[in-house]
Amino acid sequence: MKRSKLLMAIVATLIATGSTGCTSQRVQYQILPLLLPERPLLPAISADELQCLSAETYSKLAERNRLRRQYAEQLETIITSTHGQH
Repeated sequence: MKRSKLLMAIVATLIATGSTGCTSQRVQYQILPLLLPERPLLPAISADELQCLSAETYSKLAERNRLRRQYAEQLETIITSTHGQH
């Protein structure tokens, strides 16, 4: 008895699935334009303002600026290579 109920439930599920139009639809992916933001205008820092920094702190600041610029350039390269120039 239990077996026939299980079989009927399976058959009903298959019929319901087949009749509701669960056919696979083609999925289309679109690449949307990804615009490059304008580079910010960075404030200038004079040599007089930097004199109070130790040599070690100055080197850290210069390295930090270089790494941030390099990172931004890498991101720009990725955007332009995958989305083109928009």
